[in-house]
Amino acid sequence: MRKRADGEMDENNNPVSGTNEPTTQLAEELRRFAYQNGMSADRTNAFIQNVWESVGNLDAADDTELYFYRAAAEQLAQFPDLQNDGSLIGFQEDRESHFALQSLPFNQRIATVLYLVNGRNLSFAAQVLQLNEPEMLSYIDSAKSELAMKLAVADQQELLQRLEFLEKSIKRLKLPDREMLMEDHISPAEAPQPQVPTAKKPAIWIVAAAIAMLAGVVGASFFFDSFRLPSASEATAGQLTQEMAEEMEQQYEETRENAKQRLGLEEEEFVEFAYVADADEEKDRLFSRSELKQHEDDAELFTQQVEELLWRIETPKGMTESLVNSGHMQTDEIDRFMQVYLEKTNELQGFAEGILKNNEDQLPAASEHYGEPQLLIEDIPDASAELQQLLTGWSEYGLRFRLTEPDRMYLLIKDTESLQWLPQFQTHPFAHMYLEIFAVYPYFDEQGWLVEPFQLSNEFYKMLYLLVEEPTDSKLKAEIEVIYEQTVWQILKGAEQDIYADGVVKPEIREFWKTLTYHDALAAILMPVINEMEDSGWQHSAFLDNLEYGDSLEILKLAQQGELGETLPNGDFQVESEMVDLADFDYNRVKELYTRFKKSHDTNLLAGVHPLDIYFLYFYANHEKDPETMYHLLADSELKPSLEEYMVDWEPIPELTETALWVEIREEMTQRIYEKVMIHPSVMYEEQDIGFHQSNPLQPALVTERDQIWLIQYELQEFSQGSNPELQKRGLEAYELLANNKALPDDTRPFVIAYALLHAIDNENIAVANKLLQPGVEEREAEFWRNFASSHMVAGFENMTSMSFAATDLNVLDQVDANLQISYETEESEVWHEQLMMVLTPEGWRFELFPNY
Repeated sequence: MRKRADGEMDENNNPVSGTNEPTTQLAEELRRFAYQNGMSADRTNAFIQNVWESVGNLDAADDTELYFYRAAAEQLAQFPDLQNDGSLIGFQEDRESHFALQSLPFNQRIATVLYLVNGRNLSFAAQVLQLNEPEMLSYIDSAKSELAMKLAVADQQELLQRLEFLEKSIKRLKLPDREMLMEDHISPAEAPQPQVPTAKKPAIWIVAAAIAMLAGVVGASFFFDSFRLPSASEATAGQLTQEMAEEMEQQYEETRENAKQRLGLEEEEFVEFAYVADADEEKDRLFSRSELKQHEDDAELFTQQVEELLWRIETPKGMTESLVNSGHMQTDEIDRFMQVYLEKTNELQGFAEGILKNNEDQLPAASEHYGEPQLLIEDIPDASAELQQLLTGWSEYGLRFRLTEPDRMYLLIKDTESLQWLPQFQTHPFAHMYLEIFAVYPYFDEQGWLVEPFQLSNEFYKMLYLLVEEPTDSKLKAEIEVIYEQTVWQILKGAEQDIYADGVVKPEIREFWKTLTYHDALAAILMPVINEMEDSGWQHSAFLDNLEYGDSLEILKLAQQGELGETLPNGDFQVESEMVDLADFDYNRVKELYTRFKKSHDTNLLAGVHPLDIYFLYFYANHEKDPETMYHLLADSELKPSLEEYMVDWEPIPELTETALWVEIREEMTQRIYEKVMIHPSVMYEEQDIGFHQSNPLQPALVTERDQIWLIQYELQEFSQGSNPELQKRGLEAYELLANNKALPDDTRPFVIAYALLHAIDNENIAVANKLLQPGVEEREAEFWRNFASSHMVAGFENMTSMSFAATDLNVLDQVDANLQISYETEESEVWHEQLMMVLTPEGWRFELFPNY
């Protein structure tokens, strides 16, 4: 075999070596060193050739690396004013640091690059420039001052951190392939006149000897570092060992490769994801010399950081599986896990939707396999390669098909269900809310809303609970704020076709807006809008016209600080929390007020009175058998009868002090209902198993809608113990009227309607049962009613233990909400409660359709 000359390059333009790998590594390091000192990337190959050709003979004992660096410094000294544009450096902040370095005088620049950026020890850097260490320190100190001024950094620690970040960016540089760069060597004639080099040319070098020595030395990932962790045999308890660090670094590489393969991606696709680039950068930082040294005595902390690093590079499915047997997690750990998971699935969702949209014409209009997308490929025989790749790896992506837009089957949502089943997340008090919000988001896109308004009402509840009530400092709140701000804007000033029809706000949007006023932060925006819209026939609101994008967050901040409520209608009240023991309670605290109020029934006398005293005043009037005073303590309501009707039907309610142990009102129990504010007392009963129908009269809501005057909210209530023969008879009469196609009186009591339904089911008269549903509802087949009767025991009268009914119009829509409860005793002597919702129609009380049956 022909023997090559000293400094000769091989056919791939690499320096000649018996083992090529170590020389390639050193060559790349020196090319980066040249780039750091201002040389353009396309000149670094010629630079390496010049360095190698300048090398003389070396003895095996010579410090080969040091001599190569000296030769490189000598070459760079010939071009002291070189500068490049730093375009290969990815982060703007690192490019700024790079520019600042290039502006330093040559000796300061070389010293700074070697010692402060690349982390070489002081002795090595001094020998490269053939200076003593005090001279080197002088250069370093001057460079620090210059860089701090140029980068506007006052803190030296911050400066060192910026230079460390620059080192990471330099390590990630992708310089042009050397085999593609066969340019001539750089000659001094082509460059500016050289200044006198600081680095002195060493004695005679021999390339072959240098390469042989390098081949014997290079191997470990920490080859060029002066610092090395202790080995397992040297380490003390709790120390991070070299073996541990190498094993964890290898684990990262294996996890990264497996994640890439499970997603079905090539390397060039994989590295395009920001979460992958960030994880790779964090891996470089975590396994850097300085970080390893910092964690030398804390292996546990380092292991925790590596665990998070593995989360960051794993697939969403891999992240979930990593927790299956991991045991308890702290709240902040779960918070960080969710943050990583959601950032990752955001990227993967955009990537997957792009592929699906490109292949939209291949997606079936309907398929049972949308629930298991990896099987969807069976429905697409001519699927493109990228679609096949995506569907094959689908289970790893943490995504589901949205399936709410038939003309856009490519739309996706995040799959967070598997996370919610994990014990760690079930014990976290707020994790399910975060996951549910992010699973459904986005709520709209450029073509309009992707969810129905009723669903958005629930999403707003969760968002505002997390932003206002949730006590932790979760970093996810910042993302929730962005979603909240965007969504508020969209529901008010989004696409016109989503909100208006023929210039008028759609009925469902009016209802939606009113529903959202339950929340103070939204009521502050929506109430002025709704009031102005109602005045204009739902066509215009000046308040809405003047609303700006950031206003919702400004109002939210007031809510978070507890300063918003008093700016809203009837929000300027103070309710002091109080609990009263009823063991020896004698109403003395309200007797004087009762005497005054009974004379005139003037509600202005009640202004500023604590709601708990209004509660006691109401029950004291009941104690005194004074229905007229009780009537005047009731708030106005669509259901409230006239005084005469009330007096005729009045019966005393259970005596408070004989039934309850204590009663309590707390400030946090208040609830806004449009311009009204409501509060519900808490009551503890002597009988722990007291039923709803028995407790309801003792827990009426109190409301205020002006001047801090609290009144009792009226509820229409009925109760019947056991199977009532009289009601059964009247129900049968109502059933027979309907069976003979005759109408019921529109004032037929709810209990009679309920008994008529039971008779219809007993007789399997489906036509009559359907007539007792609210108008406009699709009639149900016989099978529906049979299932209803058999599954829910709503048949027969013998085992009925009670029936109760309650109706109220205390809601933002001023609609009547009513429910009827039938209780049965089962064969096991247990009680079964059947809840039936009712609505007040022009024809009288009717049942709502039961969607669960």
